[in-house]
Amino acid sequence: MHNCKNCCFAKIEDGHQEKCLVDKYKYLQNDTHIKTEDGIFTYDRLCLYKRSTDWHSDKTIEEKIETARNQLFPNIGICLDDDSEDPDDLQNVIDQIKNLEYPKNKIKVVIYSRFNKAGARIPKIIRSVRLSGVDCHSVFIIQDNVYENETSVFNKLADATFLTKLSSKTKVNLQKSVEQINQQANDELKQVLVFKHKDAVFINKTYVSKFYLEYLDYSKMQDAVLKKVNDTEFLHIIK
Repeated sequence: MHNCKNCCFAKIEDGHQEKCLVDKYKYLQNDTHIKTEDGIFTYDRLCLYKRSTDWHSDKTIEEKIETARNQLFPNIGICLDDDSEDPDDLQNVIDQIKNLEYPKNKIKVVIYSRFNKAGARIPKIIRSVRLSGVDCHSVFIIQDNVYENETSVFNKLADATFLTKLSSKTKVNLQKSVEQINQQANDELKQVLVFKHKDAVFINKTYVSKFYLEYLDYSKMQDAVLKKVNDTEFLHIIK
């Protein structure tokens, strides 16, 4: 059982909690009745916003809320597959990434390409992405071993909260995608494991870690995960 005890966002009056100052408790209730223990709100799952009573004691409540929210932006890991014959396709997705209005330190990109196809072109793209503030790397396909190649990619994206593998031909609005992911996971504390927008699928890394070894192929795993979460609260379709 979790509770708001000793949280700086718990408003306590006469020994009883009156409200959650960050207004997140409403997302953690499993019923319509406020449950309390010794006058403190209780809930059934972890509140990501819980902070100690002395956390940033020099800040106002508004400043603390903003600081907590900024800490909780999900890390987005993007594997960008350079699989189009038209270099402009890859560049179009790269431009979306560079122009994202989202904390740049929360985004990491790995470009997945064949060395003999793009060995000279990719380093220049990587530099341009890094100059925008986004961490960017590459994995070059030398041999056709899907598992080893993809493992190299996702080892570089180990800190991601949500992972996606995008074809350079993917139709996606990345700005809308990351905004919805942050709103659902951070602002509303939803237990969404998979987000889907057009051709793009963003999967919670814990879910990837759990299922990838069953398939040893990200695309096959993604199809299986989508099938598993279809028509459940764990899938959010971004429209």
